Amino acid sequence: MIVTLSDLLSGIRERKAELGIVDTPERTEAMRNKGSQRTPSKRAMLARIEERALAADIAPPKAYF
Repeated sequence: MIVTLSDLLSGIRERKAELGIVDTPERTEAMRNKGSQRTPSKRAMLARIEERALAADIAPPKAYF
């Protein structure tokens, strides 16, 4: 059986609604990885992502590094 991404996401949204989970910025921030165990290579990668996004006038993804 093949499940499309849209079907998977639809099922996730339905399950979250059943459980009463509401995505808010506060909830997202609370679940975000704070990066205390990041490897130096991962920190460097996140820094490059931020530099490239800023150079392209795009808001960089929020990341702790």
